[in-house]
Amino acid sequence: MRANIVTVAAAKGGVGKTTLAYELAAALGGVLVDLDWDSGGATRMWGYDATRYARAPLLDALEAGPGGKAPKPKTAPRRPSLVPAHRDLAASRIPDDLVADSLQAWAGEWGKGYVIVDTHPGANALTDGAMQAADLVIVPVILGAREMDALEGMLVDYAAYRLLLVPNMVPGTPPRRFVDRLAADASATAVASPISEHRWLRRRLRKAAVTLELNPGVRLKAAADEFRQVASEVEAALGH
Repeated sequence: MRANIVTVAAAKGGVGKTTLAYELAAALGGVLVDLDWDSGGATRMWGYDATRYARAPLLDALEAGPGGKAPKPKTAPRRPSLVPAHRDLAASRIPDDLVADSLQAWAGEWGKGYVIVDTHPGANALTDGAMQAADLVIVPVILGAREMDALEGMLVDYAAYRLLLVPNMVPGTPPRRFVDRLAADASATAVASPISEHRWLRRRLRKAAVTLELNPGVRLKAAADEFRQVASEVEAALGH
């Protein structure tokens, strides 16, 4: 049986999408496929510098299609298994259906229960393909005016997909008007437990996932527990 494919997508950047994808892949013991070609993505967070290598295994595998060889995930202690991105993905012209078919084929080869796909913000063929392949699409939600406007558009454009909204970087006292707006906008969509605003996560230089830290301190454990809670809700949504 192939793995469950979980795609993390957002209409705009800056919503914590990559950190959420990274931690979910770690907590679920899955493979993280990085389709976000920006240098601030999961690949750099993991510690892999694609500019040091002539080859781009993910791009090569996508161009070969589902009949080709699946890219081999990179592994390291206390990090999720990673299929790294490459900046040349930005100029690729791979159609969305080929992306979807490839991800589904690879999910059957890697021997993991989950494949987590991090995507580039906004509309593009790679993201569209990852969403088509997904058993569940996770959308991080920031409780802010522009972010909620973008969410409204996503809920309309992707109404046919199975979505799980994750309130992310939520302050200690969330703005009531945006909490109410989320409840109204997402009345027909599942909403997961919130992830608090852990500002120190943005400054954290270590590559280890917080959900895989061996001896976490108080604040690390609090963040890890929140990510694990969302991971358990992903499992429940997929019938596990």
